[in-house]
Formats: sequence, C-alpha cells, structure tokens
Amino acid sequence: MAIVSVTSLKGGVGKDTIVQNLAVCMAHQGYEVVIADADTNQSSIRWSGFRDSELPKVTVVGFSDHKALSKNVPVLSEKFDVVLISGTPALNETASKIILLCDLLLIPVLPSPIDIWATEKFINSYELAVDLKGSDIPAFFVLNQYDSRTSLSKETEELLKETGVKSLDTKLNNRVVYKEASLIGQGVYEGNNLKAKEEVINLTNELITKLEGI
Repeated sequence: MAIVSVTSLKGGVGKDTIVQNLAVCMAHQGYEVVIADADTNQSSIRWSGFRDSELPKVTVVGFSDHKALSKNVPVLSEKFDVVLISGTPALNETASKIILLCDLLLIPVLPSPIDIWATEKFINSYELAVDLKGSDIPAFFVLNQYDSRTSLSKETEELLKETGVKSLDTKLNNRVVYKEASLIGQGVYEGNNLKAKEEVINLTNELITKLEGI
C-alpha cells in the first residue's frame, strides 16, 4: 500500500512510539505491516523482542546503513501492505534517504520552543529532498504529548502553521500508558486505556485516508 516515514531532527519526540502504535493498530485492522527501524537506538527492534507471539504480527527489520535501507525498503514494500520507517534524529544521508523513500512523511513534534527550532531546520532538509526527488512528498506534523489546557501546546500548533506544512487533526496526549505499552511490546490499542486507544485509532484512520488520497 505505502511507505510511511516517521522522522524528525530532534530525539525524544516519540518517533518509535508513533511507529509502534500505528503498526499495532494497522495489524489489528488486517494489514501486513513491517517496521524498518533506522533509528540509532534500534528501539523498535528491542520492542519487538518483548511482543507476545499470540498478538497480531508486526515484523521489525533493523537498518544501520543508508545503502541497505535504500536497497531493502522497496523490497519490503512489495511484500507488506505498509512499511513504517522509524528515522534517526540527525541531518545525514540516512535521514535524507528516509525522506526520499517514503510516500508520506510524518514529523512528530512536542510542544516546546526547542522542537520548533529543530523543526525549522528539518523543514529545510525536507524541501531539499523534495527538490532532489523531483516530485511531491506529502508531509504532516503529528503533535505528540499535546495538552489543550496549556498555552504552550496551542502556541506550538499555531507556529507550525507558519512552516507551510500541515498538521494531522489527530493529536496524541501526554499519557504514561504509551510508555507502559512499549515496555511490554504492545501498542495502546491492546490495552485498557480507552482514550489512548481512541487516539491511535483516529491517527491510524487519518493516515490511511491521507494515503488513499495520494
């Protein structure tokens, strides 16, 4: 169906959390999903080791080299419905390949000035990748650890509009359950927190709708 990259210049914004939860939700919806873990920490590889074999299968493949990533992701896309690439927080060849390989790019952002500054630099890299590819690469921000009660979250949302890149309507709130699920190789879809589950279902469905529109 598609290759989706989830990456950002800044670490700690929830790339792996978003990838893992999208993968789990899609797997429960009947999609064949693979995570291409290109992050230096290989967090999704470790996550997969804790995943119960009785749960819907989510294949995870690790890549530490941009050449291997470029060669193998197209092969994976022929075997799976969805390839989710978890990217590295750096401006290097791997980061560029992660953008160039995808059909759609998700950019996680936390409500903080540091994230806004890092995002501005990342957008420059994204625009260069689009020029290099010679065709559009749809990109969307994903607001993570969002809190509608704080002015910082609202201000971050407004500042992102100035970049020219749209944000997804679905926002992920700051919930401990996301970390708890990750520790046991699960997604919040498989837990008892209905609000978190609803967030991930909405995020997944919104992503699928965007992909269908490409």
